[in-house]
Amino acid sequence: MPTDTPTDATVLLRLDEADELAAAWVCALAERRGIRALLIKGPALHLHGLRTARVSADVDVLVDPARFDELCEAIVETGWTKRPSSVVGELTTLHSRTFLRDGWPCDLDVHSFFPGFLADPADVFEALWRHRFPLALAHRDCLALDKTAGVLVLGLHSLRGATIQPRHLDELEQLVRAPLTDAERLDIATLARETGCVATLEKVLPRMGIDARPTPDELADPALRAWRERVSSGSHGAYFWMLALRRSPWSQRPRIVWRAAWPTRRDLLVARPETVDTVTGRTRARVARWGRGIRSAPAGVRAIWTHR
Repeated sequence: MPTDTPTDATVLLRLDEADELAAAWVCALAERRGIRALLIKGPALHLHGLRTARVSADVDVLVDPARFDELCEAIVETGWTKRPSSVVGELTTLHSRTFLRDGWPCDLDVHSFFPGFLADPADVFEALWRHRFPLALAHRDCLALDKTAGVLVLGLHSLRGATIQPRHLDELEQLVRAPLTDAERLDIATLARETGCVATLEKVLPRMGIDARPTPDELADPALRAWRERVSSGSHGAYFWMLALRRSPWSQRPRIVWRAAWPTRRDLLVARPETVDTVTGRTRARVARWGRGIRSAPAGVRAIWTHR
């Protein structure tokens, strides 16, 4: 008797499988193009004993800033698409682009620099490039950050969300308890000074027994004020609209205020994809945003006022 034979097969990837394959793939793509790229965060942090093993929703890669646009274009050419962003995201997220692809449960986050490193992005990349090591993923060697650099990246990443996200606070506590040798502490202090993150990690490095002093240039950098604002605000809610207003010319500010109060259908669905896409559903979602915005506004105002 004839049997039904499928004409094509669909492979459903688990998130952990997708993470490993996507990391290996983007590293191979960068290598073929002669672009230097480093995996940041991810399984290397567990390998170094800096946090417990976890499966991420995205793969983070830091790229030589001079070749950032080139790698992003290459990713799009292969069938990935840039994740849609709301207007506030476009105005305030300047350091990375996120890509997704049908059938893949993970995203690709491509960074031209990493927030919290205050030195010139090109100099930061060169310093981190010297702290690379081969990490085997999907049967190929990728380049990832060593333990010294991993401490700094995880500290900066966790600080940004520690005030409102228990997971980030827990990871920060794991980090400060991680065992370090005296030689490792010295290396971390040296790299922190070189990359300009002594001041941004002022509440983390001393807890790890790392003795480092920020340079006068680091303390005078306006980016340090912006960093402290972001951390104090909890990096969410109304603060980002305040930041977008400050970064935009006066002629654009009325439009930004209106978009904050009454987002477009596209912005609403990007920010809250669970929104019921009807007139009633969108109206309810917009009104609900007002409550969230009002609740988060005091933290944003306090952060700006404290670090003015």
